[in-house]
Amino acid sequence: MKLFLNATSIFFKCFFRIFYRLSITGTDNPYQGSAIIAPNHSSFLDPPLIGIAWPEETHFIARASLFRNRIWKKIQEALNSHPVSGTAQDVGSFRKICQLLREGNKVVIFPEGARSATGEMLEMKSGVAMLAIRMQCPIIPVYIKGTYEAWPKHKRWPKFRSSIACAFGQPIYPPNASGMNKKEIQNYLIEQIQSQLEELKRSLGDN
Repeated sequence: MKLFLNATSIFFKCFFRIFYRLSITGTDNPYQGSAIIAPNHSSFLDPPLIGIAWPEETHFIARASLFRNRIWKKIQEALNSHPVSGTAQDVGSFRKICQLLREGNKVVIFPEGARSATGEMLEMKSGVAMLAIRMQCPIIPVYIKGTYEAWPKHKRWPKFRSSIACAFGQPIYPPNASGMNKKEIQNYLIEQIQSQLEELKRSLGDN
């Protein structure tokens, strides 16, 4: 499975650089240890892009229905995808992600909870913040530019020969703030994610 993961990674690196002139920023000094990688989400291309953009192995959460076919199940498992029944707010999903983080992994979770149908960022859900508080691990925001134009939700096939850029932000740590309840800390983290994503968006000239 390790060989398959490496081969797939090489394939997607070539794919994105040849067809989309991929540029990546913010990975010169990658954070060591468990963390939640939190990108905006507007395309089928986002998961494989993050998988090859971050310099370490990443883990993904995927719908359990994608694992029903035996062959597809093997492929998903080889690509570090893990089946869950729902979103990060569901108990089973929450426990699985906590286990992965406890083992020191980087877990990719889209904080919007779904792909944007317009390319504009959706409202952030609370799941990422809840996990960061529970596991006391940082959140690394990521802004992806160009995948919506390459393969939006309403298109059956991708468009090639466009530009894609990916910018990683600074880790956001859950505050050890006395006098703040859990809901206030969640709101603080969500605001920080939104703020960094907007800043990263501007840095890529995506106005």
